[in-house]
Amino acid sequence: MEELDLLFLIKQGETMDKILVTGGVGYLGQWVVKELEKHYKVVVADLNLPNYETTPGTIYEKIDLKNSLELDTLLNGIQAIVHLAAIPRPVGYRAENVFENNMVTTFNIVEAAIRSNVKKIVFSSSGSALGFAYSFTNMIPDYMPIDEEHPLKPQDSYGLSKAFGEDILEAATIRSGISTISLRPTTVIVPSDYEERVLQMLTTEQETENRMDVPDVIEGLNGGNEKQTAILAYVDARDYAQAVLLALQNTDIKHDRFFISADDAMSREPISKAFPKIFPGSEAVASKLTGIESPVSSEKAKRILGYKPQYSWRNILK
Repeated sequence: MEELDLLFLIKQGETMDKILVTGGVGYLGQWVVKELEKHYKVVVADLNLPNYETTPGTIYEKIDLKNSLELDTLLNGIQAIVHLAAIPRPVGYRAENVFENNMVTTFNIVEAAIRSNVKKIVFSSSGSALGFAYSFTNMIPDYMPIDEEHPLKPQDSYGLSKAFGEDILEAATIRSGISTISLRPTTVIVPSDYEERVLQMLTTEQETENRMDVPDVIEGLNGGNEKQTAILAYVDARDYAQAVLLALQNTDIKHDRFFISADDAMSREPISKAFPKIFPGSEAVASKLTGIESPVSSEKAKRILGYKPQYSWRNILK
């Protein structure tokens, strides 16, 4: 990039809102940052610095969000926060470490945001808050498609940390008036996943044994090992980044929660057939879905945020 172009970009950024993205170097975070850079001046806070080419003008800070003393300086001039940083699954980590890390970092971000008069927090929760993804017992949805009114019944440390994280944000809105939005992405797929991981997920064995390209067992809350299960809903990281942008741009919401998913399911079979293979006894509720639609509904996000998913594995893997 020419020096004059760089100076123009930096000068332009000075007139834009300044957004903090935590966990912006991660698997999903990179795609969110890429989208937000088109609209905001972005500061990224992460335990790791990027080892890839970054956009001029975007600032990267190496920081441990569990250290609350560092956050006030970091939030100087920040108008909104996108909080993605978390241990992203219970697989491969001790349960108490997942829960402690995710809860403390979320609490610290919220407290610092209130102290610094930040206007909005967009929290990356998870479809795992429902409880199906890492369940210790067989679970059957109360109804399908699942929407925001469906009760959350998480059993693992990750799902619990996301469900409680949403409550922390709601409490912050009640307490201080800060605008808070929790987005619940279903299984996140990045563009490089389609040729291998998605094909793997779509095999008959993957659909019936629920392996979803992760180790078979996780450490349970009681120290036991349990299989991961998959709810067959997914979202492309680029669509999720769109949802984050829409949440930031919304000026009406004080607090709310939204599922963010693709319109279709991660299954070649109709959901009425595929879902009961994963969750025995769910035949009656699954029969309400007669096609390939996602078992998790994003209709609320479409109606209120204007979310429009653009990516489907069916269009990419032709």
